[in-house]
Amino acid sequence: MKIDVRTLEPFSSIQSEIDLSHLVEKAADLIALDHVYIKGTLKKEYDTVRLHMNVSLDVVQKCAISLLPVTYPLSFDSEIIFSENIEIMDYILEEVIDLDEIIFAEILLEKEPFVYHEDADRDLFDEEDEGHSAFKDLKNIYKV
Repeated sequence: MKIDVRTLEPFSSIQSEIDLSHLVEKAADLIALDHVYIKGTLKKEYDTVRLHMNVSLDVVQKCAISLLPVTYPLSFDSEIIFSENIEIMDYILEEVIDLDEIIFAEILLEKEPFVYHEDADRDLFDEEDEGHSAFKDLKNIYKV
């Protein structure tokens, strides 16, 4: 989804479903991003565009153990400021704003870092860390 800043009204709204399938391969742990809905408002001021949006989607992510697909819903709110003022900007204001890359980056920040499939055997990777052998004797000498 591209927004032409030159033709943008001072206040406008967006409500759309977008396809981010072309970006999914950039994230090693994602399989798909389905039903990505964007709803929000755009405020255009002199050298600033403020985007307030709600993003809702279904994330299909690889299990951290088995790599099996795990699907879960994700919904979040975000405010992004496009500006030439370095003190307030999140992104520099350009003539055309490509929302696909920006929304994809926001999803990467909001998604779960690790997910586990219900059939994954988590006991395979739960090893007790006994510490370094040089410190085992110290533990017995200095009991606290």
